[in-house]
Amino acid sequence: MAGKICPNCSKFTFFETSTGRKCTACGYTMIVPVNDGKGGKGQKCSNCGQYTVFNGKCRACGAIYKIEK
Repeated sequence: MAGKICPNCSKFTFFETSTGRKCTACGYTMIVPVNDGKGGKGQKCSNCGQYTVFNGKCRACGAIYKIEK
């Protein structure tokens, strides 16, 4: 499975990580700020323990928080 094109080495090895993207060939990384660039500390995730829960979804592990009716 190919990733996106790496802006540094131009290979299809730019894969998505929990904090952004990282190239497996050259090590180039892209970090996406939490909360769509607005910053701030999110709520603590019950699953992974990191403060990355925004709008009911953890950015680190992908856990989704919702109330079933």
